[in-house]
Amino acid sequence: MEAKCTTAPHNENNALPVRDNETPSPGLTDARGLAEALCPDPRSRPCLRTVRRWQEMRLIPFLKIGKKVMFDPVQVRRALDARFTIRAK
Repeated sequence: MEAKCTTAPHNENNALPVRDNETPSPGLTDARGLAEALCPDPRSRPCLRTVRRWQEMRLIPFLKIGKKVMFDPVQVRRALDARFTIRAK
């Protein structure tokens, strides 16, 4: 059976915490850490080049601190969910 990386949580057990409520963010991470946070399974994980392309296309939010580029996994998950979720009519 093949494990797939899903961007939209389907139930409350695997939903990511919401920043606006009282649950804190897990913290900032680099591109490699972001890929691991989005998809824990290495077989379905996006490559580093894909994460950088999403950044370049401004599909995901990022912070640039000096020369370092950092990502908040919770905000990135929300941005991907909003961008790639198909809503029923």
